[in-house]
Parts: sequence; C-alpha cells; structure tokens
Amino acid sequence: MHHHQYPWPKLPPSVLTELKYSVIVSFVLIAGICYVRLASLHMPPGFRRFIALLPVISLLPILPAAFSFIHLRTIAAIFLSWLALLKLLLLSIGKGPLDPSQSFLPFLFTATLPVKFRQGHRKSSPISISEVLVLSLKTLVLICNIYLYRYHPLYDMYTLLSLYTCHLYLGLELAMTLTGITASIILNMPIEPQFNDPFLATSLRDFWSRRWNIMLSQTLRQLVYDPVAPRLGPAIGLITSFLVSGLMHEVIFYYLASTRPTGEVMSFFLLQGLGIIVEHIVKRATTWRPHKIIACPMTIGFVMISAFWLVFDPLLRTGADERVVAECMGVITFCEDVVHAVLGKIRN
Repeated sequence: MHHHQYPWPKLPPSVLTELKYSVIVSFVLIAGICYVRLASLHMPPGFRRFIALLPVISLLPILPAAFSFIHLRTIAAIFLSWLALLKLLLLSIGKGPLDPSQSFLPFLFTATLPVKFRQGHRKSSPISISEVLVLSLKTLVLICNIYLYRYHPLYDMYTLLSLYTCHLYLGLELAMTLTGITASIILNMPIEPQFNDPFLATSLRDFWSRRWNIMLSQTLRQLVYDPVAPRLGPAIGLITSFLVSGLMHEVIFYYLASTRPTGEVMSFFLLQGLGIIVEHIVKRATTWRPHKIIACPMTIGFVMISAFWLVFDPLLRTGADERVVAECMGVITFCEDVVHAVLGKIRN
C-alpha cells in the first residue's frame, strides 16, 4: 500500500533574505557593543562618555529597518530601538544594569537582550519543572490563538481585538522569557523575570510598575522618574515617564505599521499615567479598597478598553493586523507541511 508523498517544504526566498539580514545585523550589533564596552571602560560617566556612545545609540533605531517581516522588525525594534537604547543612555551616566567591568558575554547579552542577571546566585537548572509547564501552556494557548485567525472574517470586532490582545501579551512574554532562558543556559546565570502575571494586577500602578515589562519600568524609573520627581514632583515625574514610554511606543508602532505616528499610542500611555494619579488621589481621600476579585477585572478592563480604542485602532486602519495574521498563517502552513512530510516518510 502506498501513501501519498508530501514533498519536503522549502523555505521561501523572503525567509532566506531575513536570515541573511539577521546575520548582518548581529555582526554589526556585536561590533557596536564591543566598542561601547571599550569606550565605557576608558571614560568616566558623563557628557564625554555619552558623546563616545552616541554613534551606537544613533545606530540602534536604524537596525530594525533591515527586516521586512513585521514580527522580526517589531521584536528587533523592542529589543534594540527601545530597551537597548535606554540601557546605553543609562550607561552613559553610570546607571542601569550595564557594567563595563563585566566580562564580555554578560555585557553583550544584558545590552542587547531583555535580560537582567541576578548577581551572586547560581542554581542547578535555569528553569524549574513548574515554569516549563506554565511556558508550555502559554505556548499552546498562543498557537491556538493563531489558529483561530483562520476564521477571523467570522468574528465581531471585540472578539478579534481580544485575540489580538492575547497574541500581543503571550507573544511578547514568550519572546522575552525564552530569550532570557537561553541566555541563562549559555552563561549559567539566573535572570530576573520580565513579567509577573499582569492579568492579576489589582491596580494600574501594580500593573505598570510591578507586573508588565518590569525591565522597562525599572529603566524608565532610573532614566526619567528619578531625575524629574525630586525637582517637579512625583506626579510630573510619573507623567513624564509615561510620555517617554508613549514616544518609544510610537516608534515601535512605526516599525509595525510603516505609517506616520498619529499620537494615539502616546495618548494611551498618558491616559495610564493619569489613571495612576487618580487612583492615588482616591486612595488618599477614602478608606474603600475593592477586593481583588473586583479590582483585577476593573484594572485589566481599563487597560484593554483603552488599548482597543487607542492602540489597536491605528493598526486596523493601516491593515497592519492583516499582515501580522498573514505571517502567522504562513508559519502555520509551513509547520503543517513539515509534519505531513515527516509522517509521509514514516509511513513509507
């Protein structure tokens, strides 16, 4: 009995082109970080160090433009044009997670990846069994979420936006977590988590300060809030931090949608900052504290509804969401072709 033969799928030329540019960007980035470490070792923090690092700081926002795939371009923009850029700015003034006296690999990984190593700690395994199970479950949910895109013409707007929200959260968390685990395995050094169950946040301050993208929160505190708050007050420091975050997100959305910023994404982050201030005023004026069963849905609901309005709407208008879905479907189809080819070989 003969079974149907499935040919081995070939990588499209566009994928090979992206791989080529990934190698080129990696070499350029490594060379730039080598220079950054060397310059920082020989210059004290301050204006001269900033000027010395400026060529690499200026290069970071350009590198993501090398990629044409939205997923790769967006991840590169988050890692390089956002986190790495802020870390180098902090390094220029002698703050932040980067230390030029570190050995090269920890310095390189800390500079270019969303990782922060825990100094002075070692553990036998970089990831526990329970963490593996949680990551596997989140990966499965993300895969199911992507599969559901096949029926996206059938969904109403809010169902589709909920799927996009799940995709954004799980995709970002898994990308950062798996990157961190890889760095931890290579260097045998534990890392600090970047997400802390944001869906369990009981307030906007809890969500943005302690649960969502923790490294960015810490970096913005050192770079923006700490210098501004003592001079102009905590409220201005907070709003300024969210303003800077909004501007950086506008850059990320430029890479994602390839259109001029509209200010809506920045408005989203300013709204979150104002929400935190209102929370603080209410807590000082009253003794009422909602139970977490109520506080969690209120917090996540506020974030999601304001994101539907100010974050996803620009993506829908430009059709960026359709391109994201098309890329996901391309990956799913390629994986299915590989599975069919393997099963065909086994049966024969």
